[in-house]
Amino acid sequence: MPRRLLRLLSALALACAGLVLTGVSAHAACTCEGEGSIAQQARQADVVFTGVLRDQQAQGKQRVYSVDVERIYRGRVADTPVEVSTSTSDDCGLGSLDLDRGYIFFATRAGGTTLESAKCTGTGRATPAYVKDVEEALGPGNAVPQPPGPEPSAPEPEFTKVAGAEPMPFTRLAAPGGAMVLVGLLGLLLFRKRA
Repeated sequence: MPRRLLRLLSALALACAGLVLTGVSAHAACTCEGEGSIAQQARQADVVFTGVLRDQQAQGKQRVYSVDVERIYRGRVADTPVEVSTSTSDDCGLGSLDLDRGYIFFATRAGGTTLESAKCTGTGRATPAYVKDVEEALGPGNAVPQPPGPEPSAPEPEFTKVAGAEPMPFTRLAAPGGAMVLVGLLGLLLFRKRA
């Protein structure tokens, strides 16, 4: 029995060592060592763009970001805002990002229009220095036209009374019209007498 217990303990120790080594290698895979230059990261990405993070939600083993795209450096996006997902099941995901902040996303297409990104892809805050580095490697990119806002409504007209101006009395307004009627009647009478 002691021999059997010794074998069991040995097997348990080997299993624990395997778990520790597996955990270390999975974590080491996301240290981003040797991730390459911006140009190399862009070649591995289907889309590189800047945008402002508007929303993020956890959906199962994914975190989904809703991003208003502002400038595209590589590839195309169908529309803005666009959704980018990342894994939450390991240390390779992007994690929780700050809302209403600008980011540069290096993303790949995971079938259809779904975009995915991760920690070691090049995705990061769109600081002026990082944007400059990306533009040096990929060029100035193309601005994405923003959807037009609501049309401004026409202002209501304002009527201002001029100081000291009183409306003209009706008799004075009607006098020219009355004179024209009289001239017309006189002309008609003269025309009838001649005829």
